[in-house]
Amino acid sequence: MRQELKNVVSDLDDVVNLLKSSFVAKDEIIEMLAISAIAQEHMLLAGPPGTGKSELIKRFAQLTTDPEPTAAGLPYFEYLLTRFTEPNEIFGPVDIKAFRDGAGYHRICDGMLPQAEVVFLDEIFKANSAILNALLTVLNERVFYNGGRRETVPLMLLVGATNEMSEDTDLAALYDRFPVRLWSDNIPENHFDKLFVRGWQQECLRIREGRQLELSNITNSKSLRLLHQSLNEVDFSAVARPYREIMRRIRSEGILVSDRRALKMLKLIAAAAIRRGCFKVEFQDFRVLQHTWNTRAQAAVLRDLLKPYLENNQVAAAIMERSLELLDQELSSLVKRAGELKGDIDLADFLHQCERLRRELKSHSQVESGAALLLKLEKLIMATLEKL
Repeated sequence: MRQELKNVVSDLDDVVNLLKSSFVAKDEIIEMLAISAIAQEHMLLAGPPGTGKSELIKRFAQLTTDPEPTAAGLPYFEYLLTRFTEPNEIFGPVDIKAFRDGAGYHRICDGMLPQAEVVFLDEIFKANSAILNALLTVLNERVFYNGGRRETVPLMLLVGATNEMSEDTDLAALYDRFPVRLWSDNIPENHFDKLFVRGWQQECLRIREGRQLELSNITNSKSLRLLHQSLNEVDFSAVARPYREIMRRIRSEGILVSDRRALKMLKLIAAAAIRRGCFKVEFQDFRVLQHTWNTRAQAAVLRDLLKPYLENNQVAAAIMERSLELLDQELSSLVKRAGELKGDIDLADFLHQCERLRRELKSHSQVESGAALLLKLEKLIMATLEKL
């Protein structure tokens, strides 16, 4: 990893550590905030009110964006949504003067969501359809349709919060825009002492600061975007097949993961690797898949399913291995196919399958039995090529 990127990762470490020292029992939420910011994917926080959701997001924005609005965007925007919230409260008022002058219908977005880099929307599922429909393109395409104008928004990360999960099918499209879902609950009793100490320290600080607690930024959006742009350098080769298999297992448990969200989770896995300061994905980066649940009950299923991968790479690799019986069956089908090859395209596909099977046999944990099958495969390839 280039030194410039290492410096940004180090700054992000400082942000994460500072937040962990201020918020009790929120470590996983803080880590996923950092990973989501690198991936520029959105997060949904569910849980009862008063658990520090808005305060945590506000602090994260203060530490990771420029403190003042710039030509590029507004550092932070937050709002509590209700069914009575009007679009002008979120996207800005209509420019009446311009409309009267014949310049068309559009909104004045200064200081509003379309200019923000980090956004927090509390009770997001209570918004009306006019707001939700506009949010869909903002979340996915980073585009806001301002009257007849298509405007690109600088949004890096939007965190939505809800006190209860919605089962309204009309909200399914919006829900799918949040690949990361976490539960923010009240602090367990064994953390009460820390909560009282740190909470009182923060209240005293607010008293001294006139309730307007300001934090200096440690990194900025330009640096985070640099990390985001480096995602395409991440190497997935070691976990490509295991990822497909684990996604199949997640779906087989009845946990619906759309194709769009399955692809977005790849970005988050890559972001988790960069968060570690590495360009090579390992099984431990599958941690983000713990947060792809649709209901709170599914979170426990995901934890159990992913536990072997997160705790022991060797165990995970063994779990992902196909049995030698299956590999032997595939070899037998290749032997049969070798006698039926027709044309260069058919041969190229045959050799591609042989090469894939060869790599799998070479890395198999059952060394001796795998070597015997590998020898048969090598003879098959040579015999096929000699016939040409």
